[in-house]
Amino acid sequence: MKQQTVCILLALVLVSAAYTDALVFVYAKTCSSCKAYGARYCGYGSLNSKGYVSCDGATSIRSCSDCQKRFGRCREGAITECYIG
Repeated sequence: MKQQTVCILLALVLVSAAYTDALVFVYAKTCSSCKAYGARYCGYGSLNSKGYVSCDGATSIRSCSDCQKRFGRCREGAITECYIG
């Protein structure tokens, strides 16, 4: 492989790893809680059976450690989910 191709592939891997690391689905008990975490919208994809609403675009929670700092439960798997409240 050419050096340029290797550099491009490495850059793609790093960018995709950073994106997936920053993708956390946040759920809270109330819509006002979602707004406090920087969510643009709340309630879409709500988990009514568990009493949570989704916090879409919650900018202050980007990892499990961010979630746990706010006394939330974090579940990591194919996707990362944070349950607060």
